[in-house]
Amino acid sequence: MAAAITQLVDALGGFVLSDTAVTNTVVANATVGGAGATTNIFHIEFDNTANAAVTYLKIYENVNPTMGGTAATDEPSFVLAAAASTKEYVSVPSAIAHSTGFSYIATTTQAEAGSPSAPASACSLAMIYTKA
Repeated sequence: MAAAITQLVDALGGFVLSDTAVTNTVVANATVGGAGATTNIFHIEFDNTANAAVTYLKIYENVNPTMGGTAATDEPSFVLAAAASTKEYVSVPSAIAHSTGFSYIATTTQAEAGSPSAPASACSLAMIYTKA
């Protein structure tokens, strides 16, 4: 399934991004309405239960990062390691703020140099975020 975004109509006043097929292919410009606006990520649920190896969720403050690139915008702004066969939850009350939107991947490659390796099976991701 491709990434889907649902607008929340409650106190959060934001969006829920759901993606059931997160791999080492960058999901570029993942915010609703495109790039150029501040996004604040408040909650992340990363499901690695289908994999027998540690998988890293990498979020970039870049709408189209270059994997293995050397520019500061090609480095992830947030990395979450999910142990084999686990689901990880992170809540950030003060938010993970991005001024240009964000992109993400799932990879078994911890280092930033070179190409990211794909997990054996796709991971699932859910994020609650706002967009200014």
